[in-house]
Amino acid sequence: MTAKDLDDLYQRMSDRLNQIKRQRSEHDEILSFYAKVLTAQHEAQQETVIPEIDLQEDRFKLKIEEGFPLIERENFPVDRDGTERLFKKLCQISLDENPVLAAAGKTLLETMDSGKTEFAQLIGAVLKNDTEVIESIAKDLEVDTPILQALAKLSLQPSLLATAAAVAQRAALDDWKHEYCPVCGGLPAMAALVGEEGKRQALCSFCGHFWELTRMSCPYCNNTKQEDLRYFYAEGEALYRVHICEKCKGYLKVMDTREGGDLKGLAVDDLATGHLDLLAEEEGYQRKAPRVLGI
Repeated sequence: MTAKDLDDLYQRMSDRLNQIKRQRSEHDEILSFYAKVLTAQHEAQQETVIPEIDLQEDRFKLKIEEGFPLIERENFPVDRDGTERLFKKLCQISLDENPVLAAAGKTLLETMDSGKTEFAQLIGAVLKNDTEVIESIAKDLEVDTPILQALAKLSLQPSLLATAAAVAQRAALDDWKHEYCPVCGGLPAMAALVGEEGKRQALCSFCGHFWELTRMSCPYCNNTKQEDLRYFYAEGEALYRVHICEKCKGYLKVMDTREGGDLKGLAVDDLATGHLDLLAEEEGYQRKAPRVLGI
Protein backbone atom coordinates (compact mmCIF):
# COMPACT_ATOMS: atom_id res chain seq x y z
CA MET A 1 0.00 0.00 0.00
CA THR A 2 1.61 3.24 -1.19
CA ALA A 3 1.00 6.82 -0.05
CA LYS A 4 -1.52 7.05 -2.89
CA ASP A 5 -3.24 3.90 -1.61
CA LEU A 6 -3.47 5.41 1.88
CA ASP A 7 -5.02 8.57 0.42
CA ASP A 8 -7.52 6.37 -1.40
CA LEU A 9 -8.29 4.51 1.83
CA TYR A 10 -9.15 7.72 3.68
CA GLN A 11 -11.22 8.97 0.75
CA ARG A 12 -13.23 5.76 0.64
CA MET A 13 -13.79 5.84 4.40
CA SER A 14 -14.98 9.43 4.07
CA ASP A 15 -17.27 8.55 1.17
CA ARG A 16 -18.71 5.62 3.10
CA LEU A 17 -19.25 7.80 6.15
CA ASN A 18 -21.19 10.38 4.13
CA GLN A 19 -23.26 7.63 2.53
CA ILE A 20 -24.23 6.16 5.91
CA LYS A 21 -25.04 9.62 7.26
CA ARG A 22 -27.55 10.10 4.46
CA GLN A 23 -29.08 6.68 5.08
CA ARG A 24 -29.06 6.62 8.90
CA SER A 25 -29.81 9.99 10.43
CA GLU A 26 -29.78 8.47 13.92
CA HIS A 27 -25.99 8.18 13.66
CA ASP A 28 -25.44 11.78 12.63
CA GLU A 29 -23.79 12.98 15.86
CA ILE A 30 -21.15 10.26 16.17
CA LEU A 31 -20.47 10.17 12.42
CA SER A 32 -20.09 13.95 12.22
CA PHE A 33 -17.51 13.73 14.99
CA TYR A 34 -15.73 10.84 13.29
CA ALA A 35 -15.68 12.75 10.00
CA LYS A 36 -13.55 15.43 11.65
CA VAL A 37 -11.35 12.73 13.18
CA LEU A 38 -10.82 11.17 9.75
CA THR A 39 -9.88 14.53 8.27
CA ALA A 40 -7.33 15.14 11.03
CA GLN A 41 -5.92 11.63 10.64
CA HIS A 42 -5.61 12.01 6.87
CA GLU A 43 -3.76 15.30 7.24
CA ALA A 44 -1.43 13.68 9.77
CA GLN A 45 -0.97 10.64 7.53
CA GLN A 46 0.52 12.79 4.79
CA GLU A 47 3.22 14.03 7.19
CA THR A 48 3.87 10.79 9.06
CA VAL A 49 7.50 9.73 9.12
CA ILE A 50 8.20 6.05 9.80
CA PRO A 51 11.75 4.79 10.48
CA GLU A 52 13.18 2.09 8.25
CA ILE A 53 11.93 -1.35 9.25
CA ASP A 54 14.97 -3.54 9.80
CA LEU A 55 13.78 -7.01 8.83
CA GLN A 56 15.25 -9.15 6.07
CA GLU A 57 13.05 -10.79 3.43
CA ASP A 58 14.16 -14.28 4.50
CA ARG A 59 13.12 -13.43 8.05
CA PHE A 60 9.72 -12.27 6.80
CA LYS A 61 9.32 -15.49 4.82
CA LEU A 62 10.19 -17.66 7.81
CA LYS A 63 7.71 -15.85 10.04
CA ILE A 64 4.93 -16.30 7.49
CA GLU A 65 5.73 -19.99 7.12
CA GLU A 66 5.74 -20.50 10.90
CA GLY A 67 2.58 -18.47 11.49
CA PHE A 68 4.17 -15.61 13.40
CA PRO A 69 3.04 -12.01 12.86
CA LEU A 70 5.70 -9.94 11.14
CA ILE A 71 5.94 -7.28 13.84
CA GLU A 72 4.94 -7.48 17.50
CA ARG A 73 2.63 -4.59 18.30
CA GLU A 74 4.94 -3.13 20.97
CA ASN A 75 7.70 -2.97 18.32
CA PHE A 76 5.72 -0.91 15.83
CA PRO A 77 7.76 2.17 14.85
CA VAL A 78 5.84 5.33 15.65
CA ASP A 79 6.22 8.93 14.53
CA ARG A 80 6.12 10.25 18.11
CA ASP A 81 6.00 13.94 17.25
CA GLY A 82 3.29 13.45 14.66
CA THR A 83 1.28 11.28 17.02
CA GLU A 84 1.48 13.89 19.77
CA ARG A 85 0.37 16.67 17.40
CA LEU A 86 -2.58 14.57 16.26
CA PHE A 87 -3.49 13.69 19.85
CA LYS A 88 -3.75 17.39 20.71
CA LYS A 89 -5.82 18.03 17.60
CA LEU A 90 -8.21 15.20 18.48
CA CYS A 91 -8.53 16.55 22.02
CA GLN A 92 -9.49 19.92 20.53
CA ILE A 93 -12.02 18.27 18.23
CA SER A 94 -13.45 16.44 21.25
CA LEU A 95 -13.75 19.71 23.14
CA ASP A 96 -15.39 21.56 20.25
CA GLU A 97 -17.55 18.89 18.66
CA ASN A 98 -18.57 16.19 21.13
CA PRO A 99 -20.42 16.92 24.40
CA VAL A 100 -19.59 13.47 25.78
CA LEU A 101 -15.86 13.94 25.21
CA ALA A 102 -15.64 17.69 25.79
CA ALA A 103 -14.59 17.60 29.45
CA ALA A 104 -11.90 14.99 28.82
CA GLY A 105 -10.67 16.90 25.77
CA LYS A 106 -10.32 20.09 27.82
CA THR A 107 -8.51 18.33 30.66
CA LEU A 108 -6.10 16.54 28.33
CA LEU A 109 -5.28 19.72 26.41
CA GLU A 110 -4.50 21.51 29.65
CA THR A 111 -2.29 18.70 30.95
CA MET A 112 -0.49 18.41 27.61
CA ASP A 113 0.22 22.15 27.58
CA SER A 114 1.46 22.02 31.17
CA GLY A 115 3.66 18.99 30.49
CA LYS A 116 1.86 16.86 33.08
CA THR A 117 0.94 14.12 30.60
CA GLU A 118 3.62 11.45 30.16
CA PHE A 119 2.71 11.04 26.50
CA ALA A 120 5.50 8.60 25.62
CA GLN A 121 4.41 6.36 28.49
CA LEU A 122 0.78 6.52 27.31
CA ILE A 123 1.65 5.62 23.72
CA GLY A 124 3.89 2.78 24.87
CA ALA A 125 1.09 1.39 27.03
CA VAL A 126 -1.43 1.54 24.18
CA LEU A 127 0.97 -0.23 21.84
CA LYS A 128 1.52 -2.98 24.41
CA ASN A 129 -2.16 -3.00 25.40
CA ASP A 130 -1.03 -2.51 29.00
CA THR A 131 -4.42 -1.73 30.55
CA GLU A 132 -2.97 -1.33 34.04
CA VAL A 133 -0.70 1.53 32.95
CA ILE A 134 -3.44 3.16 30.85
CA GLU A 135 -5.82 3.05 33.82
CA SER A 136 -3.16 4.52 36.09
CA ILE A 137 -2.51 7.42 33.71
CA ALA A 138 -6.25 8.04 33.28
CA LYS A 139 -6.71 8.09 37.05
CA ASP A 140 -3.86 10.58 37.51
CA LEU A 141 -5.31 12.83 34.80
CA GLU A 142 -8.89 12.39 36.09
CA VAL A 143 -10.31 11.27 32.75
CA ASP A 144 -12.18 8.09 31.85
CA THR A 145 -9.90 5.27 30.77
CA PRO A 146 -11.87 4.34 27.61
CA ILE A 147 -11.76 7.95 26.37
CA LEU A 148 -8.02 8.28 26.97
CA GLN A 149 -7.36 4.95 25.28
CA ALA A 150 -9.59 5.84 22.32
CA LEU A 151 -7.93 9.20 21.66
CA ALA A 152 -4.46 7.68 21.97
CA LYS A 153 -5.33 4.82 19.59
CA LEU A 154 -6.84 7.21 17.05
CA SER A 155 -3.68 9.33 17.26
CA LEU A 156 -1.55 6.27 16.50
CA GLN A 157 -3.51 5.27 13.40
CA PRO A 158 -1.36 7.11 10.80
CA SER A 159 1.80 5.45 12.13
CA LEU A 160 0.15 2.04 12.34
CA LEU A 161 -1.26 2.26 8.81
CA ALA A 162 2.05 3.47 7.38
CA THR A 163 3.96 0.66 9.07
CA ALA A 164 1.43 -2.01 8.06
CA ALA A 165 1.54 -0.76 4.47
CA ALA A 166 5.35 -0.82 4.38
CA VAL A 167 5.50 -4.32 5.85
CA ALA A 168 2.80 -5.70 3.56
CA GLN A 169 4.71 -4.42 0.53
CA ARG A 170 7.81 -6.35 1.55
CA ALA A 171 6.23 -9.69 2.40
CA ALA A 172 4.19 -12.22 0.42
CA LEU A 173 1.05 -12.55 2.54
CA ASP A 174 -1.22 -14.40 0.09
CA ASP A 175 -0.42 -17.75 1.70
CA TRP A 176 -1.35 -16.64 5.22
CA LYS A 177 -3.95 -19.07 6.60
CA HIS A 178 -4.42 -17.84 10.16
CA GLU A 179 -7.30 -15.98 11.75
CA TYR A 180 -5.10 -13.27 13.27
CA CYS A 181 -3.47 -10.43 11.34
CA PRO A 182 -0.26 -11.44 9.52
CA VAL A 183 1.28 -8.02 10.13
CA CYS A 184 0.72 -7.57 13.88
CA GLY A 185 -1.25 -10.55 15.20
CA GLY A 186 -4.32 -8.42 15.91
CA LEU A 187 -7.83 -9.87 15.95
CA PRO A 188 -10.43 -8.88 13.35
CA ALA A 189 -12.56 -5.87 14.31
CA MET A 190 -15.07 -6.63 11.55
CA ALA A 191 -15.14 -8.54 8.29
CA ALA A 192 -16.71 -8.27 4.86
CA LEU A 193 -17.84 -10.76 2.24
CA VAL A 194 -16.34 -9.75 -1.11
CA GLY A 195 -16.49 -11.04 -4.66
CA GLU A 196 -18.91 -13.51 -6.20
CA GLU A 197 -17.65 -16.28 -3.94
CA GLY A 198 -18.11 -14.17 -0.82
CA LYS A 199 -14.55 -14.45 0.46
CA ARG A 200 -14.31 -13.18 4.03
CA GLN A 201 -11.90 -10.25 4.37
CA ALA A 202 -11.03 -9.05 7.87
CA LEU A 203 -10.06 -5.60 9.12
CA CYS A 204 -7.35 -5.74 11.80
CA SER A 205 -8.43 -4.05 15.01
CA PHE A 206 -4.89 -2.83 15.67
CA CYS A 207 -2.98 -1.93 12.51
CA GLY A 208 -5.80 -1.64 9.95
CA HIS A 209 -4.45 -4.31 7.58
CA PHE A 210 -6.93 -6.41 5.56
CA TRP A 211 -6.47 -10.16 5.15
CA GLU A 212 -8.58 -13.18 4.20
CA LEU A 213 -10.26 -15.27 6.88
CA THR A 214 -11.30 -18.89 6.57
CA ARG A 215 -14.96 -18.77 5.57
CA MET A 216 -16.44 -21.50 7.78
CA SER A 217 -14.62 -21.24 11.10
CA CYS A 218 -14.56 -19.08 14.21
CA PRO A 219 -11.83 -16.43 13.90
CA TYR A 220 -11.20 -16.52 17.65
CA CYS A 221 -11.07 -20.19 18.65
CA ASN A 222 -10.72 -21.84 15.19
CA ASN A 223 -13.83 -23.94 15.82
CA THR A 224 -15.03 -25.53 12.56
CA LYS A 225 -18.03 -27.50 13.89
CA GLN A 226 -20.88 -26.14 11.83
CA GLU A 227 -23.42 -26.95 14.52
CA ASP A 228 -21.63 -24.42 16.75
CA LEU A 229 -21.45 -21.68 14.10
CA ARG A 230 -24.39 -19.60 12.98
CA TYR A 231 -25.34 -16.02 12.27
CA PHE A 232 -28.21 -13.64 12.79
CA TYR A 233 -29.15 -10.27 11.39
CA ALA A 234 -31.46 -7.44 12.34
CA GLU A 235 -34.82 -7.32 10.60
CA GLY A 236 -34.58 -5.41 7.34
CA GLU A 237 -30.76 -5.35 7.34
CA ALA A 238 -29.49 -7.75 4.69
CA LEU A 239 -26.21 -5.85 4.50
CA TYR A 240 -24.92 -7.01 7.90
CA ARG A 241 -24.72 -10.34 9.67
CA VAL A 242 -23.46 -11.23 13.12
CA HIS A 243 -21.50 -14.50 13.05
CA ILE A 244 -21.44 -16.23 16.43
CA CYS A 245 -19.62 -19.21 17.91
CA GLU A 246 -21.29 -21.28 20.60
CA LYS A 247 -17.96 -22.75 21.72
CA CYS A 248 -16.12 -19.56 22.72
CA LYS A 249 -19.19 -17.25 22.74
CA GLY A 250 -17.40 -14.79 20.47
CA TYR A 251 -19.06 -12.89 17.64
CA LEU A 252 -17.92 -11.06 14.52
CA LYS A 253 -19.93 -8.54 12.53
CA VAL A 254 -19.76 -9.18 8.78
CA MET A 255 -20.83 -6.89 5.94
CA ASP A 256 -21.88 -8.41 2.62
CA THR A 257 -20.45 -6.07 -0.02
CA ARG A 258 -22.61 -7.84 -2.60
CA GLU A 259 -25.49 -6.03 -0.91
CA GLY A 260 -23.66 -2.69 -0.69
CA GLY A 261 -20.92 -0.92 1.22
CA ASP A 262 -17.18 -0.84 0.57
CA LEU A 263 -14.51 -3.08 2.07
CA LYS A 264 -12.11 -0.16 2.49
CA GLY A 265 -14.75 1.78 4.41
CA LEU A 266 -15.36 -1.08 6.85
CA ALA A 267 -14.11 0.87 9.88
CA VAL A 268 -17.01 3.29 9.40
CA ASP A 269 -19.51 0.45 9.20
CA ASP A 270 -18.10 -0.94 12.44
CA LEU A 271 -18.84 2.38 14.09
CA ALA A 272 -22.33 2.61 12.58
CA THR A 273 -23.43 -0.88 13.67
CA GLY A 274 -23.17 -0.49 17.42
CA HIS A 275 -26.77 -1.71 17.67
CA LEU A 276 -25.60 -5.13 16.45
CA ASP A 277 -22.92 -5.20 19.16
CA LEU A 278 -25.65 -4.53 21.71
CA LEU A 279 -27.87 -7.28 20.30
CA ALA A 280 -25.04 -9.81 20.40
CA GLU A 281 -23.95 -8.83 23.91
CA GLU A 282 -27.54 -9.02 25.18
CA GLU A 283 -27.60 -12.63 23.96
CA GLY A 284 -24.46 -13.43 25.94
CA TYR A 285 -21.82 -13.21 23.20
CA GLN A 286 -18.55 -11.29 23.50
CA ARG A 287 -16.74 -8.96 21.17
CA LYS A 288 -13.13 -10.15 21.17
CA ALA A 289 -11.50 -7.11 19.51
CA PRO A 290 -11.72 -3.35 20.13
CA ARG A 291 -14.14 -1.11 18.27
CA VAL A 292 -12.93 1.39 15.71
CA LEU A 293 -12.56 4.13 18.34
CA GLY A 294 -10.04 2.00 20.20
CA ILE A 295 -12.37 1.04 23.04
